[in-house]
Amino acid sequence: MTAPDALASARQTVDAPTLGATPHSALYRGEVMHARHDERAKRAFRYGVYMAMLDLDEVSMLGRSLRLFSHRRRNLFSFDERDYNATLAPSVRARSTLTQGLAALRAGNGISAPRTTRLLTNLRVAGYVFNPVSFFIDYDARGDIASVIAEVNNTYGGAFRYVLGSQHRLPPDRHGRVGFRHVRELFVSPFLHGELTYEFWFDAPLDGEVIEVEMFVTRGEQRVFTARFGGKRTTMTDRNLAAAALRYPLMTAQVIGLIHLEAWKLRLSGVPYRRPEANHRPLADEDTVRSG
Repeated sequence: MTAPDALASARQTVDAPTLGATPHSALYRGEVMHARHDERAKRAFRYGVYMAMLDLDEVSMLGRSLRLFSHRRRNLFSFDERDYNATLAPSVRARSTLTQGLAALRAGNGISAPRTTRLLTNLRVAGYVFNPVSFFIDYDARGDIASVIAEVNNTYGGAFRYVLGSQHRLPPDRHGRVGFRHVRELFVSPFLHGELTYEFWFDAPLDGEVIEVEMFVTRGEQRVFTARFGGKRTTMTDRNLAAAALRYPLMTAQVIGLIHLEAWKLRLSGVPYRRPEANHRPLADEDTVRSG
C-alpha cells in the first residue's frame, strides 16, 4: 500500500473494526522539547508528536485486527522488530528474536526478567522510521518500573543499548519519578563532545493515562542538554491512527527533518561541527585535546 493510498484509506475507513478487547498497546499524543544550555549555544524548540507504547506480545494481533497498522508489512503504520537490534554480537543478532535479545541483555547485566515490558517508540510511517531513542520499559509484578533498556540511534548509522538496572538507579526525585544515570557510550550530536553522562527520568505508570520521559545530558554537575516527551494516552484504533496521520503527516520524516534543521542552525551560528569516527564512540572535547 502506498502512502497516498493508505492516507485515503485513513479518511474513508476510520470506523473499521478493531480489537474486541482494549489492548495494552496505545498511542501517546503530546509534545517533544529539546533545549541546549551550554555556553556555546543556548537553543530550545518544541513540536507536537505522538509515540506508540507497544506490548510486544500484541503486535501480531494488532496487525491482524487493524487496517492501518501492519506487522512486518508496509502500511500507513507498521512495526518491524528488525528495526531494533543494536549492540548485540552478530551471531546473537542473527539467531535471536527481539524478545530473546532483550532477555540476553538483561541476563548478561544481572537484571531479573520483568513481569511485562512496554516499548515506547516511533512506528514506521509509510515504510520509514527513525528513532533517536526507544525505551523498553520493564515492570515488576506490582506494576512498578524495574529496569529500562534505552536504544539510542544517531543519524550516522550508529546505535547503542543502554541497559539501566539497579546499579544505575537514582533516588526518586521530588516528583516521585524513577531515574537512572549512565555514562554516554555513543556519539550522537556532532556539536556536543567530551565526557558526558545521561540521566533518564520516567513518570510512566503501567498503561497510565499520561506519561513523561525526561533526559538530561550532564558535564560534571552542569546540565548541558535537556530532552522531554510528554503525552496523553489514546487507544490504538483505526480511528485514532487515522487522526494521528492527519494531525502529524509523515511524522517520522518530520523528526529527522527537524534534527537536520536544528543542526544547520547550529552550524550557521558557528558552533564547531565534528563527525563520528568509524566506531561511533564519543569524541574528546576539543578544549580537553588542546590542553592535553
